[in-house]
Amino acid sequence: MHDDLDRLIDELLKRDLRPNVREDLGTFRQQLAAGTLADDDARYIRALHTRVVKGGVPKAQPKEERDKAAAKASEVERLQAALAEAQGREQALAAERDRLQQEVAELRRELEALKAKAG
Repeated sequence: MHDDLDRLIDELLKRDLRPNVREDLGTFRQQLAAGTLADDDARYIRALHTRVVKGGVPKAQPKEERDKAAAKASEVERLQAALAEAQGREQALAAERDRLQQEVAELRRELEALKAKAG
């Protein structure tokens, strides 16, 4: 029984698991070695092994795939920030264009008024 649980823990630790689960498995291994592992903890180890290793639930993503996904997410965030910045610049340029168009229109009116006075 001891060897069986040790093997299951070894197989689980080869997977990409949350840090708290890894910590729990380390504690269980120490309790197993000391002969103090509770029966419910042994059942938990077996159930976790069934879900994670044997496919009872979707398997944990390999570290390489997780790293690629994180890099992709980081790239998406960078692109979203660049897009937001570009949209902000676009809005500022549109506002400046509108201001300049109004100024040109006012200058044309002034020019027409001066021509009318001179004419």
